[in-house]
Amino acid sequence: MSSSDTMTDTNDVTEMTAPQNRSTTETVAKLDDLAVGEMKMVKVGDTAVALIRSESGVHAIDNACPHQGYGLVTGALADGIVTCQWHNWKFDAATGRCLIGEEDVACHRVDIADGEVAVTVEKPSPEQQRKRLWPSLRRGMENDYVGQMTRDAARLLEAGATPMQIMAEALKVAAPKADEGVGHEMALAADALAIAEVRSGDEAVSQDGVLLALAQGLSGLSETTRGYPVNPVPAGDPSIDVVAAVEAEDLDGAKAGLIGRIERGDDPAVIRSTVIDAVSPHHLGYGHGIIYTQKSFELLDRAGWELAPHLLPHLLTRIVYSTREDTLPYMRRAMRELATIDLGPLAEAAAEGSAVDQAWDPSAFADLILQATDAPISAAADMVRSGAGVDGLLDAVVMAVSERLLRHDLDVEFDNAEPFGWLDVTHGLTTARAARWAWHRHPGPSALRLALYAVWLAFDTGRSERRHGRAGARRRIDGWVGESPQLDGIGAAVLWRRPDDAVTLALSGDPGVVADQLLDASLADRAGSFIVVAHLVKTAQAAVEESTRSGSPLPMAAAARFLAAPRLERFVARSAVESADFVRTGRPPKR
Repeated sequence: MSSSDTMTDTNDVTEMTAPQNRSTTETVAKLDDLAVGEMKMVKVGDTAVALIRSESGVHAIDNACPHQGYGLVTGALADGIVTCQWHNWKFDAATGRCLIGEEDVACHRVDIADGEVAVTVEKPSPEQQRKRLWPSLRRGMENDYVGQMTRDAARLLEAGATPMQIMAEALKVAAPKADEGVGHEMALAADALAIAEVRSGDEAVSQDGVLLALAQGLSGLSETTRGYPVNPVPAGDPSIDVVAAVEAEDLDGAKAGLIGRIERGDDPAVIRSTVIDAVSPHHLGYGHGIIYTQKSFELLDRAGWELAPHLLPHLLTRIVYSTREDTLPYMRRAMRELATIDLGPLAEAAAEGSAVDQAWDPSAFADLILQATDAPISAAADMVRSGAGVDGLLDAVVMAVSERLLRHDLDVEFDNAEPFGWLDVTHGLTTARAARWAWHRHPGPSALRLALYAVWLAFDTGRSERRHGRAGARRRIDGWVGESPQLDGIGAAVLWRRPDDAVTLALSGDPGVVADQLLDASLADRAGSFIVVAHLVKTAQAAVEESTRSGSPLPMAAAARFLAAPRLERFVARSAVESADFVRTGRPPKR
């Protein structure tokens, strides 16, 4: 039985008896007036029906093509097949089954008596409509039919399904097929669901805003997993040490240990701490290890713990397969410095004084990150020890990375020989946000280590600045503000590629309005590839969260510039340059 068959619909479980269809029957034609090979549109109640007489008999299907609503009777009928000539979708007239296209058309009962044709249209109840739509949504996901997924999501919302239920069903389809474990598509789904849920609770927001967020999440999940097989998950064995198995890159063992704990009913908070402990020994994939961990558990917080066995084993796949950057030459100096810090006592001190010292000003440490020639790991530990705490330290990291985003050189972005770009800098912000999440949920040496990795990453986001001799001190916030642009919000600045105006609007606008406009702009298809869409949304979401926490508009202004600035959105040319150089010289690309 598929997961769509077992989907728990909280809108249905309170019903004591199954509601009945609303049925309408009307006589619509005389049989002699309908020639073989003819179609005509008739009304049954408020439903427009295509009445069709083919060699096999008289049939009735919805007249509106399920694709975009064009009338099927304006199309063609041949050999019992109805063609919607707008986009060449084809349907079996007798069953409504879609032969070419994405989804079936509703088929209705036909009765003939005394030479008269009667059609019965049954309108399903919302509960029955949802039950019919879950398998359709799954088919759309499996085939990456964006239109079908979006239409089904719209119909499900109209029928009373929640954004959480829709995204949870999509994740059950996609997460087990993620080739190297869940990644950007899952992170995008988490942020899209967060946005959709906020909007669904806001009476001033139309359902269209909820649907847009859901559609981006569904599309990312489907696009990246279409055609891949389901990855097997071993039987659970709670006796296996998950952290040790991850460290040994024993993927099956790690999955078995995790599944065993889920099946045993372990406290979700304990399982979450276990995964954070498994992530923290290494700086994984330029921060993605902890980012994906954060997003996975945020999804579970929203969609329910019953999703855990469908999602968490495939998170472990990503963690095990990720690059352990701390073992690479460019992190060795920082790792030697980190090895001199006793994280246990430092974490205890930070946890005991969890409130940031009111005298702490993150500006000085942000300046140090921006001007340093080596990652200031020991100085970061001193900051934690002296009263900044982990939150204060991460405040400085967010400030420094926001500055990097605000002054990123747009000319460098389009140099195909330059391996560093916008997406790299955004990781400094999203990783800091994820490290903060980890600290608040599992304060201790593991989360502290992740915060110190975030310091290293903030330093590393300046590698292009240092390479080109452009590193410098921070600017005051008012130093970024220009003349008030004559634009209708940040969305317009993004649309017209006016980054300076986007920054001005973000710094001078009402924070709540800026947050809404920033998230809207990130969802509005302002990118040419999925990977860029994912970065636009997760950077905007992290910036909104960090600005809301600190009260500073700087992170949102930085994200607004990223969204509005010209940037590479496909990377084929850059790959070609690197590949040609490697084949010719045998040297790896510069970092």
